[in-house]
Parts: sequence; structure tokens; C-alpha cells
Amino acid sequence: MGDALVTPAQTADQVLSLARWLSPDVCLAIWHQDDHGWQCLATSDDSGSLPVPQGTDAALMPHADQGMLPVMHGRQQLGCLVWRGMPQAQAASLVSLLAPAWLAWHQAESEARSRVVKEALLEISRLSSECTGVEQFFSQVYRLLDPLFAVGNLHVALLDESGTALRFPFYRNRHSAFAPAPERLFQLDEVRQVELAMRVVRTQTTLYLDQAAVYEALPDETEPPVLWVGEPLFGADGVARGAVVLQRYQGEPVFSVAEQRLFQYTVRAMGSALARMQYRAQLEQEVWLRTRELEGANARLMAEVEERRQAQQVQQVLFEIAGLANTSLSLAAFLAGVHRQLVELMPAHNFQVALYDPLSDTIRFPYSVDEHEADPAPHKPGRGLIEQVLHSGLPVLARPRQQSGALQGQVAEAESWLGVPLYSGHDLLGVLSVRSYQQGVLFSFRDQQVLACVANSIGSALTRVRVLEELQRAYAELEERVRERTSALDAVNAQLQFDSMHDSLTKLPNRSFFAKTLRRTWEAYVNGVGERFAVFFIDLDRFKLVNDTLGHLAGDHLLAEAGSRIRNCMRQNDFMARLGGDEFAVLLVGMSQIEGCEMIARRMVAEFERPIIIAGREVFTTASLGVVLADREHHHSADDLLRDADHAMYRTKQQGRHGFTVFNHELRADQADQLAMEAELRRALDDEDQLVPYYQPFIEADTGRLAGFEALVRWRHPMRGLISPSSFLPIAEESGLIMRLDRYMIQAACAQWRQWLDAGRVGPGMALHVNLSSANLQDAQLVGWIADLIRQHDLQPGMLHLEITETALIDVPDTAATVMRQLHQMGLRLALDDFGTGYSALSYLHRYRFDVLKIDQSFVFDVDRTEESAAIVRAILALAEALALEVVAEGVETASQLQRLRAMGCNKVQGYLFSHPAPAGDVDWLRLAAIEQEYAIV
Repeated sequence: MGDALVTPAQTADQVLSLARWLSPDVCLAIWHQDDHGWQCLATSDDSGSLPVPQGTDAALMPHADQGMLPVMHGRQQLGCLVWRGMPQAQAASLVSLLAPAWLAWHQAESEARSRVVKEALLEISRLSSECTGVEQFFSQVYRLLDPLFAVGNLHVALLDESGTALRFPFYRNRHSAFAPAPERLFQLDEVRQVELAMRVVRTQTTLYLDQAAVYEALPDETEPPVLWVGEPLFGADGVARGAVVLQRYQGEPVFSVAEQRLFQYTVRAMGSALARMQYRAQLEQEVWLRTRELEGANARLMAEVEERRQAQQVQQVLFEIAGLANTSLSLAAFLAGVHRQLVELMPAHNFQVALYDPLSDTIRFPYSVDEHEADPAPHKPGRGLIEQVLHSGLPVLARPRQQSGALQGQVAEAESWLGVPLYSGHDLLGVLSVRSYQQGVLFSFRDQQVLACVANSIGSALTRVRVLEELQRAYAELEERVRERTSALDAVNAQLQFDSMHDSLTKLPNRSFFAKTLRRTWEAYVNGVGERFAVFFIDLDRFKLVNDTLGHLAGDHLLAEAGSRIRNCMRQNDFMARLGGDEFAVLLVGMSQIEGCEMIARRMVAEFERPIIIAGREVFTTASLGVVLADREHHHSADDLLRDADHAMYRTKQQGRHGFTVFNHELRADQADQLAMEAELRRALDDEDQLVPYYQPFIEADTGRLAGFEALVRWRHPMRGLISPSSFLPIAEESGLIMRLDRYMIQAACAQWRQWLDAGRVGPGMALHVNLSSANLQDAQLVGWIADLIRQHDLQPGMLHLEITETALIDVPDTAATVMRQLHQMGLRLALDDFGTGYSALSYLHRYRFDVLKIDQSFVFDVDRTEESAAIVRAILALAEALALEVVAEGVETASQLQRLRAMGCNKVQGYLFSHPAPAGDVDWLRLAAIEQEYAIV
């Protein structure tokens, strides 16, 4: 056949030619199976008497020289060979020629298609950052999808902001008269297309309608499609924001399973890209709005600055005028000085002061400068602009050249004229006026205000005694206001300084204040001028549980009460701070011996044995303490003390909480060993030979049949030997490696399960249990990663049981609910491990959806000896039965325990009675089979 890659049809022709050469009378037909069904590639039977393959199973024909052989690759059937008039062995030889050639072609086609899909997905991701609108984005995506599968009839529906209507930013359908505009919103009952798309969005699941369902759903269509597929378009929050719909009509290609998967995958990519576009648009809008706000604020600020500058300039001019008023200058010299200052503020080169004498009814001009007129002589009031100001007592702003009548010619047809009344107290003394002859230089309202201010200054000069008195009073009031504001500012600064160094809830010093005090105390101790001291690190146990269960107000009350109790145990000179959350620290000065530290630590622990009353309820909480005594030999900085106290507190947590631990040389060595073990664990995660899954079986309690396995991690260290999980799992939790460890175990267990399935060791109904930590419940990518893993190993999702402890749910209750719901939607099953040992197991059963309860071995240990343990197990079984949950009893070690559990109706059991955990290669399959036989005999 050669090494060249040929198509299945070419291979079939070559095999048919070879068959004719071997047996000229042979009657042969070669069938090929792909995503679109069976296809006859070559045949020598023109009569059609050879059978047509049905399904995927090949069967022998009634005649000895006639038969049908499948062309297989593993469990996948690539096609079949149907013959008559040829020995079966010869037909088998021909099949052996077809299989590798077809497989190579399939693999090449798959790789080529994978490249096209990958490029398309990358292009979709790139479009999300380049397209300016969803219409443009979906038009470009439509062009990218055409090489992948037939998308001639495809449309996209998006929810509006209210979530009650849909719009179609993209709609392509050559067979339908429905052609919506991209911006139009459609309500639910307008057209059937909207109803179907809205059903996909609200159910958040794929909607697949065959020809019969399509005819029923779209009765108004003149040419309804034979296939309607709707896929939800999820946003970044995991909630469906729209739907992508693909339709196939009569005569178009069949929608294969591979195309269905590809369609779903591309829709997910479209959803992710659309979420990024929407986030980018939102961010750009926020940036734009913020920019506009900043520009507006800047404009207001510049206006305020300019207004302040002008006000300062006016203030300076008025100050100069006031200084002139306090001199012994003549009135003319004083007014000339005022004119010079006024020119600094406005175009007042033509300036005039007119005073009215009511006794002689005469207007006189003590000061006048005009570039077009001579000094005016005193005269009786007439009908001019000055008289208007005198009669009304109000400013006048006029344009003489544009006015007619008596005003023309009075001021040499000035371009602009401004006059303000000149008062002394409540007495009208005259008029202060300016004029402009230059075209375009017009006085404004601001000039009127400035001139009015100058007029007031001039009037004040005439009564400067009264003004001086008013000014003195104003200065006194101003000084008093300054003193008041200075005092208020000092108080605010003091409060700000206090707030920056203290906790707002408990009013205790905060972490920053404690760090400064600790550093100062350490430096005094190191330099020999200070006493030896100790540091306590205190953490409240179960605070998060109280906070989440009773609310934040209850948590605040608990923190305040805890601080008060700790303070009651301290001496007068000791220093206490709240570091944050439920963590406190105490600095005990003058503490030279560890015995004194232990006495105070016992007193603090005992303080929390009494209940705390919160909202009429008794709440119990305990405290875990870490104690460290300052040591110049082993400590190099104040931070070392706080670190060692924290480590000692953590050791108290590991030993069961509610107590204290004194940091010593053993803990210091253990701390260094933990750091080394953390580094070694990181390397072990990259080495496939160190972290080994051990498998312990589950047994059906009634039949003895094998029900599944639990995968348990073991560390085969090249130097330390076999390390127990209790030694390295806390390190993995604290260092953040637990996520990698969980995924390592899940991946290894799934790969092993696939091997056992292929070997027939386990059946499809058996379960594989793997532990899952709280860190993974915070990872939004966990669900997608597990889905890819299950598809990679071709496993049923229901066989994988993820075991979650109650501690994981305490850590991240809200995030856990979202991730667990997504895992359930994918088909995985969830088990609550160590049931009954936590704090609020019943609330978890109510809040989360579990499939399996695992009874902790502490209850199973005495189930056959004490009625208390038996009653607890019996209650758990009754609860599980009411909630339709499976039950697995852990730690079954004796036949008596097994007999008691069977009598109570326990579903499954697990323990050393049946098998110890062992590597995959050491699983005793004969022993497991013998257990079922022993049950059968009994």
C-alpha cells in the first residue's frame, strides 16, 4: 500500500483491486463510517445482493464463504468489509490493510481540523480586543466558523439589561422571513424564535430540537428547519446572557456529534470573548466618565483659581486704596491714586468722579480724565447717564453709540459707559464712572462689581473713622474665627493620628502601632537599656463560624468581648493590639522567665471557657495562643519574635486548639524542617515517582461486591521514606500547594481508573473517590479542568466522587456553593467526608447538595460496643435515608462492626477488615473477589 497518506476511498479502491487479483470471482463491498454515518466507498457487487451494515456490530453471514468483518482501532469502528466468495482469513488480511491507512487518514484529518479550530478560537479571542461592537464581533466570528462546520443559518440572541427581552445583534437565515434589526428588542410573546432562544437562556442548558419538535415549535414557518440547536452564551459570572442558535434545513449536511461538541466549545469561547468585550466597554465607559468628571473638576478648579486670583488682585487694590485713605493727601491726589490702582483691574483710562451737592442742586467733578473731552464744568442735573445713576441709586451700564435721542453726543459717543453710585453709609454722594472709546472694549458685570467696590472705598474714605472702627471689629472677628478653626484643626489632627494607630472596632492599638512598639522594645532590650520581654500571638477559634452564622454584628461583639477578656489577664504595663480579623497580640515587658508567661497564658485560655452572651444567646469560643520569650541569641529582629509566636500559635491549632504553645528549640527545628519539606514537596509535584496514589476499596455491605475505591495520597520520599499525609498535607495547605496536589491526585486516579476499566477490573457502576480541598473550591477554572480530564480519559462523570470536608465549607461557603452547583450540573457526585465531626453539618446538608455521607471512623469504632455510638450511626443513617443519600462507613476493622452496620442498613463499608490502602499494582483483586464469595456462602 506504500507510505503515502491516502483518503479512505483511495485505500478502498486499492484493497478492492488487490481482492480481485487474489480472487477474481470475489464479491466485495467496503464501507466507511464517519460522523455522518455509513458510506460505501468501493464495491464489486452491482446486483446489491451483499448485506448493508446495520449499527456498529458486524455479524457472520449464513454461508461459509460470505461474511462481514469490522475495521477497528481499539474500541472505535472505522468501517467494515462485506464479502462473498473469499476465505475469511483472506478477508481478515484485507481488513488489516484498511485499518492503519484509515486510522492515519483520520488522525491527519483530526490534526488538521484541530489546527483550524485552534486558530479560530485564537482569532475569536483576538476579535474581543479589536471589535468595537457586538454586531461587528459576531459578523467576524461568523466568518471564522464557516471553515469549521456549516453555519449558513445562525443567529445570536442577547438579553437586555432588564433580563425580560431579547435582541438579535446577528441574524443569518436564508430560509426564514424573520430578519430582525440588531437594535430592536423583542418581548417573550412576540415571535417563536424569541421564545426558543429565551428558553435556552433561562434554563442555561443546550436545547436540541429534531424535525418533529421543530415543526411543533415553529408552526408558522413556511420552510421550518429539520434541526434547531440552541447553546447558552455564558458571561464571566457563569450566568447565561444570551444564546447562539444553529439551524439546518432539508438538503443541508447532518449535524454530527463532533460538530455538536465543536459548536458547544466555540460558543463557550464566544461567551468568554463577549464577556471580555463587555468588560472592556464598561471599563472604557467608566474611564470616559471619570475623565469627564476630572475635566469638569479641573475646569471648576481653574475657574476657582482664576476667581481667587482676581479676588486677591481686587483685595490688593482695595488695600492700597484704603492705605491712601488713611493718609493726609488732598481729595484730588487721593482720587488720582485711586485711578492708578483701578487701571490695574479694568480698562479705566477714562475715569470720572461726580459729586452731587443737594443744597445747591449742582453736580461737580473733583476728578476727571478723558481722552476726548475737557474737564467738565459744574452744572445742574439733566437727563444724562450720570443723572440716571443719581435718580435710581443703582449702577448703569450703557452703549451710547447704539442709543438714540437725548443720550447721543453726551459722552462723545463712547463705545461703552459704566457708572456706579458713590455712597457714604446710606447717603448717596455722587457717581463713579468709566468709559471706553475703543471698539470691542466693553465693560462687563464683573467690571461693574469692581467699580462698585472702588466706589465703596472712596465713600469709606470720606467717613474713614467709621470705616476704621468697622475694620477693627472685622479684624477681631477674623482673629477669633482663625483661633476657632485652628483649635478644631488641632483636634482633627489628633483624632486622625489616633485613628491611624488604633483599631476602629475595639479601639485597641493596630498592627502598625504594635510593630512600632515591638521594634522599640526589642532595640532597647538588645542595647541593654530595656528589660527582657515576651510576645503572645492569640487567635480566636471558630470566629468565622460565628461571624457567618450570626452575622457581622455578632462577630464585632465577640471581638470586643475577646479583647476585654484578654486585657483582664494583663498587667498594668503590658501592651495589647488587634492585628486584624480575629488575631490579637500582647507584649509583656519585664518577663524574664517562661514560667511567668505560662501562668498568664493559662489565665487567658481559662477566660474563654465561659460563654459569651450575644443577642441573648450563649456562644462558646476558645483561644489558641503562641508564646515566645525574647532571646538575643536566636532572634535577630523584632519581626522574628512575631513570626515565632505565630508559628507557636499554629502548632496549638494543630494540636486541637484551646491552649497555648511556647516556642522552643524543637519548634525552631520543626519550623526549619517544614520549610525544607515545603521545598521538597514542590519538587515532588514535578516528579511522578514520589507522590503515589494508594487505593482502598469500598464494599457493598449486603452483597460483599466491590463498589469502588478511594484514592489516598502517599509520599515516597527518596531520603525520608514513606511520609504520612498528616505530616505534609498541613504544609501543602499553608503553602498553597494543596491545589496542585489535589489536581495531581485527581489526574492520576482518573488515568488509573481508565486502565482498570480497559482491563475489566472495575465496572461502569463503581465509584472513584478523591479528596478535594477548600482551595480548589475557590478556583473558578476547576470545573472546566475536570471536564477536560473526564473527556480525555473517556470516563462517565458520575463515576467520580469528590470528597469535601466540613472545614472546606467553613472556609469558603459562598464560593463553594457556586462551584459545587457547577460540578453537579456536569454530572459529578459529591461526598461529605468525616460527617458529624464538624460544627454545623446539618446546615451544610440543607445548604449544599450532597450525594454521599461518609460516617467518620470515630463513630464506627465503638458502634458494636457502646449504645451512644450506635445511636449516632443510626441517626445518621435515618437522616441519609430521608435525604436519599448514600452512606459509607469508614474504619471498619472487625467482623462485629460489620455485622452491626449491616443490621442498621448501612449501604457501603470501608476499612482494614477488607483491605489496607495499597498502590495500584498491589491491589489484591483475588481477596476482593473472595469477599463476595464469602458473602454468598453466608
